[in-house]
Amino acid sequence: MKRDDSKVEAENLESRELLPIGEVSLLTGVNAVTLRAWQRRFGLVIPARTPKGHRLYTPENIQQIHEINAWLAKGVAISKVKPLLMSSALATEADSTALQEGDLWQEQITALNSALFELDQQKLHQILDEALGLYPFQLVKQKLLQAWMAQLPALLEPRLDAELLLAWLESELASRIGGRAGFAGQASLAQIGIVCLPSVQGQKTAEQQSGYSSMSHSGINNSSITNRLYSLVLRLELAELRVSVINLGVLDTTSLGLINNRLKVDALLLVPEANHPPSKIFELQSVLEKMPLSCYLIGPFAPTLTALSVFMAPDLAEWVSQVSAAKEQHKKQLRKQKNSAAEAEQGGQADER
Repeated sequence: MKRDDSKVEAENLESRELLPIGEVSLLTGVNAVTLRAWQRRFGLVIPARTPKGHRLYTPENIQQIHEINAWLAKGVAISKVKPLLMSSALATEADSTALQEGDLWQEQITALNSALFELDQQKLHQILDEALGLYPFQLVKQKLLQAWMAQLPALLEPRLDAELLLAWLESELASRIGGRAGFAGQASLAQIGIVCLPSVQGQKTAEQQSGYSSMSHSGINNSSITNRLYSLVLRLELAELRVSVINLGVLDTTSLGLINNRLKVDALLLVPEANHPPSKIFELQSVLEKMPLSCYLIGPFAPTLTALSVFMAPDLAEWVSQVSAAKEQHKKQLRKQKNSAAEAEQGGQADER
């Protein structure tokens, strides 16, 4: 008698090493939304299914995801990837395609600039939705977000409406950060506070002493613009890593000590501006050494504070994984202590009887 095909398929699935979409996302850096979009729109990475319809990915699926990531890193658009996976003989053609698609990200940057200067909310979110929905976040971060925001300070600094544009962009991206931080019903892996450390007001730089002012027509200096834009990308990345963020804005060095034992976060990420004199660096070092809370320096100007290299931020993804593991271990210890206390109480009650 012929066996039921569905039972045969189920047994075949059980005999293989299969991973659910969440684990595949962590393993490959491609989030679940993007994996579903690749399958639905381009017929890429077709997983197996459980009887209830849940996706299960084979080792071959995971290898294909890595190959897709490699093509995307070369500049190939996701819509052009599928034929390249079918034959290694197309490598030369792929290199040519990558060169032709090299303008893909620059075209999106130009469109983002247009949306910003026109305060076009719909256009801004449409571009970001498309990029974040079809490409791994780290690729979007490197090729689009960081590249875009590296260009913006020079474009914004001479404008009279720079503060307006920055405030609007911060508002729009903050709404996206809040939406992405929902974690699809999952608990956050960590909670951190972000603090921007301003440069010393009134400290004259060599340029200012020579008669050149580093301030723009808008009154915002270049390093301040750079840091505000960097903080937006940082918050988007942390949301992608399932980290809950408390944005504490701009605080001077002396204000950091006021946070002690008052804010329930796993760490502080400090984003310094440029031009910190040695006296202020020493003051910051003294404060950080006394903080019971873990504090890390991060951002484009952090590497300039070489005397504080011990406080430089680790790799964010690795750090979040470590914090999450430590929190789980702490929870287990608390549960164990609670159970031991309950057992001891029950034993005491039994003795009284």
